[in-house]
Amino acid sequence: MKNKLLALFTSLILGVSPFPAQAVEGGVDATGSQFVVPIKIQKSPTVTGLCSGALIAPYIVVTAGHCVLDSSGLLTTRIYVGSAGSSMELVTTSDIIDSVQITSSFQGGVNSTIGQDDLAFLILKKPQSLPTQVFLASESEMNALKSASAQLKLFGYGRYGDTSEETITFPRLYSGTFSQSTPSLPNSGYLESTIANACSGDSGGPILSITATQVTLVGITTGGNLGKYCTKPLVSNGKYYAIFTVIGRYSNLAFASANQSMSTLSNKNEKVQSDLDDVRAQLEDYIFDLAEANRRLETLEADIESNRKSTAALSAKLKKICSVKPKPKGC
Repeated sequence: MKNKLLALFTSLILGVSPFPAQAVEGGVDATGSQFVVPIKIQKSPTVTGLCSGALIAPYIVVTAGHCVLDSSGLLTTRIYVGSAGSSMELVTTSDIIDSVQITSSFQGGVNSTIGQDDLAFLILKKPQSLPTQVFLASESEMNALKSASAQLKLFGYGRYGDTSEETITFPRLYSGTFSQSTPSLPNSGYLESTIANACSGDSGGPILSITATQVTLVGITTGGNLGKYCTKPLVSNGKYYAIFTVIGRYSNLAFASANQSMSTLSNKNEKVQSDLDDVRAQLEDYIFDLAEANRRLETLEADIESNRKSTAALSAKLKKICSVKPKPKGC
């Protein structure tokens, strides 16, 4: 089985017509979930890839490394991330990311293969809501979960079934257990299930441990032993296996991404503050000009009132002069 787990888990759109895709096979609806986001990648002028991603902070999404490669196998930033739990169809070019960071040890990921250390961190241009905090599993936590064959959940925007041609819409999820088997790729694990399986397009989706007190990201889905679109059951035990890259060893990259997102946010705040200062200065100039205008208006009003009184006095004096007889000349 280890030698067969090298199928690319990315749905592709060829040309301008959407290539039908949807979600995990045998799972349940995950519409509105805060944990998974839809991702589109412009791989070439005519080819768009579809992946999933894990929202771990308002500005940070983790996905599979092979999801951020163009058709030539080069890193691209033409990546578009939709709102968590929303339809893949709603992702537009306005959802383009700010930047991407990939593991320095990432290898492979092209020609329909899963890469080693297959992870990428995307920095978003605009934040998303994250009501529930997501923790990254440490290596010790990951080992403990594996030893306990803990229940895990896979979220993704993959196809709906192995032969399904339905158009991609909302995400789905399914539960499985942390397998005791170890993939040939380093820093990887298996999610095993007898009831559901992962499909093309689920790459980059989160593998989560969800308890009553904590949500922990254990890994990122990267591939499996594919049939046409979805993983095939192992003949020996009838179980489905999805391979994922464990997150524990990449907390430093997550920290770097967090720092970068904070720097991006800080730059945006500085720009907003600069714009605010400019507006305040303009407003102060306007207030000064308005005060000066009001002072001039008050002076003019005082002059007009003085002139009115002088005119009235002169008029009264003229009337008195003209009241005598004989009237003076000019009255």
